[in-house]
Amino acid sequence: MAHGQPESEGARTRRPRLTSGLSVRAKAVLAAAGTVAFAIALCMLALVLALQHNLRASADLDARKAAVSIKGQLGKTATMPQRVFVVAPGAVTIKDAAGRTVTPTTPTEPGSQGSTGLSRLPAEPTEPTEPTGPTAPSEPAKPVAAGQPYSVTVSPSTTSLDSATGLLLRQAAPAAAGLVLFVAGLTWLLVGRALRPVAAMRREFTEITERDLHRRVPVPRARDEIHRLARTMNATLDRLHRAMTRQRQFVADASHELRSPIAAVRAQLELVLARPSRTDWPVAVHKALRDTDRLQAVASDLLLLARLDVREAPPKTAVDLGALAAEEVRRHPGALTMDQLAEAGGRERAAVVTGSRVQLSRLLTNLTDNARRHTRTTVSITVAVHGGLVELAVDDDGPGIPEGDRERVFERFTRLDDARARQDGGTGLGLAIANDIAHAHGGTLTVLTSPRGGARLLLRLPRAA
Repeated sequence: MAHGQPESEGARTRRPRLTSGLSVRAKAVLAAAGTVAFAIALCMLALVLALQHNLRASADLDARKAAVSIKGQLGKTATMPQRVFVVAPGAVTIKDAAGRTVTPTTPTEPGSQGSTGLSRLPAEPTEPTEPTGPTAPSEPAKPVAAGQPYSVTVSPSTTSLDSATGLLLRQAAPAAAGLVLFVAGLTWLLVGRALRPVAAMRREFTEITERDLHRRVPVPRARDEIHRLARTMNATLDRLHRAMTRQRQFVADASHELRSPIAAVRAQLELVLARPSRTDWPVAVHKALRDTDRLQAVASDLLLLARLDVREAPPKTAVDLGALAAEEVRRHPGALTMDQLAEAGGRERAAVVTGSRVQLSRLLTNLTDNARRHTRTTVSITVAVHGGLVELAVDDDGPGIPEGDRERVFERFTRLDDARARQDGGTGLGLAIANDIAHAHGGTLTVLTSPRGGARLLLRLPRAA
């Protein structure tokens, strides 16, 4: 990468993620364990905050009660006893009316928690206490005299708060870790059991080749996403199997159709070479050209089918089916007739569709050629408009097509029993090509019984806006 150029979007998207190498099972375990750990942490934080708030409020209340009790005893007018004992949660600070600190308190018992004694509160003055240590000197404490106004401050005790918080964390942390491990293990087992059908599907799918497309992946009984995935995979395999079967049949039929004219041309040429002096050369050349034309027709039809199989969208051009039908009738005078052209509202170019003029012309030619090979007299073409559809019907008065064979005639290289002779020039691909062109243009091609007694090939295409 050149210096100074920003990193491309493709390079950024190609960077592997931290979890890209993990399996679905491991990702599910990480997600479940992380979610539970996060939820437990939030609950623990909320619980600790609530406990600290309650204990701090309780400590503040105890401190206020102790301060009120001490102040009440100090404000008595009677002579103070030599020793006054008041239970206080923390340190006690006593100040006189001038704001000076008087004799501080001392604990009643060394090592006791939550209680402070006001020991030896003398009524007579005492010597001030000298400051000790490197700190700056402070105002010396004054003795406590009974009956004087004092302000008393008692510090809340944090001992219960610290003890309760530590105890909660020490007891909850192992339980939380155990719960996270339990959820991780349970998720590992459940996801592994849920993915067991996927593993079986993968093993079966990897063993399927083009030679055994009839095999299918196992479908689990549970009606979940994996069940739908298995059904989708089997449906895809069904389509692939049908496509491969159709392709193999097509290749076999194409080889058979091409082998016959090639063998005929070869036999004629070998016969001519064996008896050159007794050969009618114009007749031999005419037969060879006829077989060559058949080869060319089959090859052209195969190329067209190959292009249609690609499923490319036809060009979006306006095509008048009425004009195409009129051109087809003019190319075969006497063999084709055009009965009517039904127009919507009397406007010109009413039977207009969108698509490829070349392909639609080939479709019409294939339909009329098929009808001319089986009709007794003439073939009629009818073009009509019905709402948003344009209908083109090709009718003959031949033997018709039985209902059981009306779908089969659109298969490739299909000839009915009374039309298997190849000397009529048919390749067996005409109706298959016409059907594929109709579907490529968003239409349908069906076989019906003609009012003339033969077969009716009915083409329906969406009408152009």
